[in-house]
Amino acid sequence: MFWFVAAIMTLLATAATIRPLLRTHGSAVSPRPLHDAEVYRAQLAELEADLSRGAIGADEATTARAEIARRLLKSEEAVKVAASEGGDRNGRLAILAGLAVALLLPVGTFLFYDRAGSPDMSDQPLAGREPSAQPSDISAMMAAVERRLAERPDDLTGWNVAAPVYLRLGDADKAATAYRNILRLGPPSAAAQAGLGEALVQKAGGEVTPDARQAFEAALALDPNLPSARFYLALGLSQTGRYAEAKNAWTALIDVSPAGAPWLALAQGALRDAEAKLGNPPPGPDAAAIEAAGQLSDTDRQAMIQGMVAQLASRLDAAPDDADGWSRLIRSYAVLGDKAKAEAAGRRALGVFPPETADGKLLLALAGSLGLNLSGDATTR
Repeated sequence: MFWFVAAIMTLLATAATIRPLLRTHGSAVSPRPLHDAEVYRAQLAELEADLSRGAIGADEATTARAEIARRLLKSEEAVKVAASEGGDRNGRLAILAGLAVALLLPVGTFLFYDRAGSPDMSDQPLAGREPSAQPSDISAMMAAVERRLAERPDDLTGWNVAAPVYLRLGDADKAATAYRNILRLGPPSAAAQAGLGEALVQKAGGEVTPDARQAFEAALALDPNLPSARFYLALGLSQTGRYAEAKNAWTALIDVSPAGAPWLALAQGALRDAEAKLGNPPPGPDAAAIEAAGQLSDTDRQAMIQGMVAQLASRLDAAPDDADGWSRLIRSYAVLGDKAKAEAAGRRALGVFPPETADGKLLLALAGSLGLNLSGDATTR
């Protein structure tokens, strides 16, 4: 009785499978990937909207964007293959597929049942199985995107995928080019303008250049509450010595920032620095701002704190007789993970404050606590 019921069920399943295949004879097959591609494009647009509103973090957005892009590329390749085939060929393939299913499905069912479906087999719990999913390869994905953009330079979807990845990888030139293409091909976007500004700041080593400032101002014209644009514009005011305006800009940003915002501690430190500069104390970011930078993602931490550190380094070049300023600079480079610059700054500081002086001894103690070697241009004790 069991085998009789199994045979009937197999025949019904086979008939249900081959019926739509035979019905497509003589007509073109509408590719399923065409629908999938539209869904993925809509997902990308929704992701960009969430990122612009601040509903999702930059790191999470980059990971999600990479995965959606991979699926979109796969779907569009499938669409191209399906579109290149004629209706007659599809019909013949459908008939052959139907015949293959009609023959192989029942034969395969009974042939492999004992090995794959027998109730006598032991359980295979999920925890004991080998993981099948592999981590996405960002490099391979970007190579595919670049090949696609080389063939279709007006592909807005491709540029939307590539731009934030370039920015996260630190390739400022490619990121700036990608964001400019997004603005050229699509409607004005606050996220794209802010992304262009960040790429230009990254390219300039943390300095908010006039071009970057123009991009951030354009972003605020579209979204007056965009935190990244407001942050960099305030930073630009601090870098150019416009401390009264910078104080107002930092205060306004802090007032609208939610509690626990990743940029809040940095903004508060920059506000204290602007207030201090109005009273002419030592320049540069304070310890709270530097430590707060360690809580951000690598991309945000590097971009935001580099501007402050560059400002401090520039001031010490002009007025090196500032032991506290050198201590801040050394610690800042150490927090940023740039050991070479931290050690170079320490050696220059010892050139101004020799190791036998009180300030020199403090600088050597700081270097030792950070694991720095200041031997070379200056001799440590």
